[in-house]
Amino acid sequence: MAAPQQTMDVHGSPVPVSSVPSQPTTNRAPEPTIPYSWREWHPNIELVYIRHHDQANKALERLAGGPYGFDLEWKPNFVKGQAENRVALVQIANHETILLLQVTAMQQFPSKLHEFLLDPNTIKVGVGIQGDAKKLYQDWNVDVKNCVDLALLARSVDNEKWKGRYTDPVGLARLIAVYENRALAKGKITRSNWERCLTVPQQTYAANDAHAGYVIYTRLMAMLPAVSPQPEPSCYTFDTTDGRLYIPFGGAAWRAFNPNYDPGPPPPPREPKPPKQNKPKPVKQSRPTVISATALANETYFPVARGPGSEDALPAPQSIPSLPGFLPSHGHRGGIRTSRGPAHPLHMQSRSRGFPSYSNVRRPHPPGNTPHHFNASNDPTPSFTQSDPFYSYEGPLHPSSSSYASGLQDPNPRMGNDI
Repeated sequence: MAAPQQTMDVHGSPVPVSSVPSQPTTNRAPEPTIPYSWREWHPNIELVYIRHHDQANKALERLAGGPYGFDLEWKPNFVKGQAENRVALVQIANHETILLLQVTAMQQFPSKLHEFLLDPNTIKVGVGIQGDAKKLYQDWNVDVKNCVDLALLARSVDNEKWKGRYTDPVGLARLIAVYENRALAKGKITRSNWERCLTVPQQTYAANDAHAGYVIYTRLMAMLPAVSPQPEPSCYTFDTTDGRLYIPFGGAAWRAFNPNYDPGPPPPPREPKPPKQNKPKPVKQSRPTVISATALANETYFPVARGPGSEDALPAPQSIPSLPGFLPSHGHRGGIRTSRGPAHPLHMQSRSRGFPSYSNVRRPHPPGNTPHHFNASNDPTPSFTQSDPFYSYEGPLHPSSSSYASGLQDPNPRMGNDI
């Protein structure tokens, strides 16, 4: 084999080869890409899915001694604040058999399953098995004996690999990735309906979960003889009685604790977050109202008659166009006709350029806040009266009319000031 060529610098001198690799190494191995399958470890294993309690009792009678991977599944609840659904599926697995027992489809809880869970000589292993044991008692009033938490067992047996608090959880997928270099699939199927008849993907997922627990337990127990000092079984094993955790064969309350566990150096303190700066709220600027020329020409205002005091009185009912008495006038352009004649044009103030405003019309002060009424005959000179409760006006209403403009001029000097 030819010797590798030595790297030379720009001056022709050999460059020393550094012993430090170009890529930094990390303590964490890359994530596995091969999916986990129970068939890879035990090709002749038997997978049995049961929905009847009699068939479950017969299958449980044929089981040999433990240990067994143990897991539960139940239908998720997507309604906030609503209680969880009952345990629907119990999974049991070893190197020979995987049982998927759908207890919600059975007429009664299998008696042999009850005996299996209460057997103190049969080890049941799983991750987060404390919560599963409590839920099983809450839903089906069944206790579980001789339970092993795989996360606590891994911290007790392989303390060099796992640091941090002793009670910090370690997921089953992480344990499979570290010790078996396989990827345990987790996804939407975990939130599927476990009370209906299981599909093939559901059966595969449930079987892998229980079987993976069994595989991790056998791997960790093979490492246990080399550990010094030997951890007590009570560091990771417990029983449940009436849904409460107790030390096996001891009677005292159990808690996760290992006096020989080394959590390692504490993590570095977190950098304090910078204080939040109160941003000034933006001042809302009112947008100017833009009115088109067409809207200004067609816009009509109904002024309020002023009474004897300084407060404005409500307009006369016949001057409000929303009342049913007002109908569009067919004889005059833009007029509004009541049941007894068209309304006075002075009640229609337009903002169009060149049209006089209502404030330019001089009217007498109404005595006793009585509305005055206006009669117009052929004479364009306006006059006021109190006899008729409705206005009556017969004349052109368009502002461009000369007679209309002349009718707005007040020749009577006896009228009062603007109201």
